[in-house]
Amino acid sequence: MEPPTLPPRCYLVGLLISDFVIIDRLELSLKPGLCVLTGETGAGKSIIVDALGAALGERSSSEWVRAGAERSSIEAIFAFPETVPALPAILADLDIPLEEGTLILRRDIQTGRSLLRLNGKALVGRSADQIRGCLVDVHSQGDSVSLSSRPEQLAILDRFGRLIETRAQVTASVLRLRDARSRLQVLDQAQEAAVNELALLRYQLEELETVAPVLGEDEELLARRARLQNGLRLRGLVEQAVRSLFGDVGDPGALGLLEEADEALRNLRGLDSSAPLEEGGLLDTIDYVQTLQKTLQRYADSLEDDAGALEAIEDRLAQLSELKRKYGGTIEDILGRQEQLSVRLVNIEQVGQQREELAAEAGQLAEEVARLAEGLSEMRARAAGAAESAVQIELAQLGMSGCRFHIDIRRRSDIGGLTLSGGDIVAFDASGIDEVEFLVAVNPGEPERPIGRTASGGELSRLMLAVKSALAEADPVPVLIFDELDQGVGGRMGYVIGEKLWRLSRDRQVLCITHLPQVACYADHHYVVEKDVVDGRAITNVKTVEGSSRVDELAAMLAGPRAGAAAIQGAKELLDAAARWKEGER
Repeated sequence: MEPPTLPPRCYLVGLLISDFVIIDRLELSLKPGLCVLTGETGAGKSIIVDALGAALGERSSSEWVRAGAERSSIEAIFAFPETVPALPAILADLDIPLEEGTLILRRDIQTGRSLLRLNGKALVGRSADQIRGCLVDVHSQGDSVSLSSRPEQLAILDRFGRLIETRAQVTASVLRLRDARSRLQVLDQAQEAAVNELALLRYQLEELETVAPVLGEDEELLARRARLQNGLRLRGLVEQAVRSLFGDVGDPGALGLLEEADEALRNLRGLDSSAPLEEGGLLDTIDYVQTLQKTLQRYADSLEDDAGALEAIEDRLAQLSELKRKYGGTIEDILGRQEQLSVRLVNIEQVGQQREELAAEAGQLAEEVARLAEGLSEMRARAAGAAESAVQIELAQLGMSGCRFHIDIRRRSDIGGLTLSGGDIVAFDASGIDEVEFLVAVNPGEPERPIGRTASGGELSRLMLAVKSALAEADPVPVLIFDELDQGVGGRMGYVIGEKLWRLSRDRQVLCITHLPQVACYADHHYVVEKDVVDGRAITNVKTVEGSSRVDELAAMLAGPRAGAAAIQGAKELLDAAARWKEGER
């Protein structure tokens, strides 16, 4: 019978193991659907699961290196008909392309160190955890990857309740609120820092406005001060020039002498007209001297010798000099600084108004987030009830009717959180106001505990199978591995487990280690793990069984290695019954 068609997600194609514990070299090719591994206890089935875990980044030990070898190496190869949710973003952050729809995880383990690589690029810490969480969920001896994570439990509940769109609305509102509060915090810090700056700004502007410098004023003041400082000397020089030109008591001066010379020349020309003299030559000079007299008088009248005016100029220049020292080397710089201070003052005075507006916006957004988050919380409560009922049904079918499954939804008080309609103030994040945890009480009378710490071995695996079956549509992990799922389970319950595993494998790959033929008969692909002794050393091998070989393996699981015709007939009946059931489920 053809295996079910795997939806375009992801599956483990192959596992290559070298020098790992008792495995010398092992190449395991896997296919979509339900893959079952069987074999005698101690053959190495769980070692294969451990090797896969190491390839996926789980903790490793140098003790796993096969004796005599320098190192162990494990490669896990995943095929992607289409990508897995959340994986593209993780690969983008790591700058790792999904080449030809394949990812190869390789782990090399040596004494003292180990190296994990994804498509050749080293992976460490959180990156390895993220990749593993996207690809594989292992349920082995108490190990559960996704269902032990509270954020993932919340995500599963939201997917189960089909609340993703509502949650996205809450997330968008929360991001807007955070942005508003962040901007409000910046304004508060700016306003607090501006208190002292505001006083300084007002003082500086008042100083500038009081002095009120004018462009070019300092140059004019310097020229005027120079004239005032030399006023007496300038006036004395003017008087000296006037006395020399126009004379004083008993002194005809230069003008008198010029006039006497002009008269003598006129007399000379009257006596001798042939004298080589230009007529009126001195008259121009006499006119110039007379004009110069008026000019000098006006200049003398303009000269200041007021000591008070000089003092006022010195004071003004001192004021301007002080402004230049504080605000710039020139009056132009001072005026430019004054304009900057005025603009800054206006901006600071507007911060208060901006803060009021932003505070109102943040308040409205907080009310919106509270309303949406409360609505989402109520939907989660209803979805949790439905999920609990679905899981309880699965647990009862798996023979664990005494087990209680509970989804705990709680809120945490936070002074800086959201105020709900009832007045409670609670913490919130992008997912809303709820903290979700899956709790289980395996046996009656026991307290409920987190799902990852409730049981071990097959009991925990069956618990995980119940949760996975009930919440299958909400769980995006494409590869599920169950180790010793049937531990402590009888053949009657094996049929139920086999059916549930097969149903899970219709939209993902399921690998299961089992000792029950009632489980193994539902496999789409059956692998037998064997341990041989070669040259005195144990070696693990895996072979695929089909047709009569598979019948023989199931018969051996039913009746031991010497199974007779009855066991072989029983094996055939198991396969036929499983095939009919699977056909009816298609």
